[in-house]
Amino acid sequence: MADGGYRWQGHAPAPDAARVEAIHAGWDEAAAPAFAEPARAAAVERIEAALAAARSGDLAGAETQLARARSVLEGLNPAALEPRRGLAGLFDSRGKRLKAFRQTFREGSTALSEAAADLTGRVEDAARRSGALDAVWTGVRDAMVDLDAHLLAAARRLSGHADPEAPHPLEARKATLEACRAAALGALPLIRGAQNADARAAEALRACGDGMAEWRQGWSDALGLAGKRPKKVRPDRERLLALRDGMVARIDRALAELTASRGRRTQVETRLADLRAPL
Repeated sequence: MADGGYRWQGHAPAPDAARVEAIHAGWDEAAAPAFAEPARAAAVERIEAALAAARSGDLAGAETQLARARSVLEGLNPAALEPRRGLAGLFDSRGKRLKAFRQTFREGSTALSEAAADLTGRVEDAARRSGALDAVWTGVRDAMVDLDAHLLAAARRLSGHADPEAPHPLEARKATLEACRAAALGALPLIRGAQNADARAAEALRACGDGMAEWRQGWSDALGLAGKRPKKVRPDRERLLALRDGMVARIDRALAELTASRGRRTQVETRLADLRAPL
């Protein structure tokens, strides 16, 4: 079996020829059953690190914040600005209702500001997790390069063994190393999948945080709180309603994305666990 009988493939640079030569030169026949054990153990450890990283970053807290913000927005109904009709309206007025509605808005604005700050923190956490996953991905790839070097050295060693009736003990070990290498190769796109799931969820959270700031400014303008004479402003109910409903829709999209992201991460975790199990 020639060196070319081991086919290098996928996501990793070709192993250094000098490294392959050093492994081949250091061959110990008695150690064949444990050949390349440090390289195999390192690859397994890094696949385990990938699994641990994929299991981190629960965004359930973001869902709670978004649900709370949505509830606040639903409680801000511009219809409350309209005085009651008939006898019930004798002691009612637009001015009183506007004053009360502005206070309700201020309270809701504070709640959404707090939610937006929380979401910003979660977006920053997602960025840090992505950086950590980059490091894990690189570690798995480097472990593959080391396995490739050992597998090429093993192929060279086996090329001189021509007795089919008495398999070389290195054959079984080589199969073990190839299985480990295949698992590492399979882990690489899964790590990227975890990053992509986080990235899409983080983008949805960022959009909500930005939208909350836009909603707060738009409502402040529409309620006359941005000008010098707020008592002279008649609220733009249609604009208030459009801004509120737009923000609610943005939150709903984010909640849907978080649900989808959780499903994608669960798939990644399951597949990584399946890769790790037989090693």
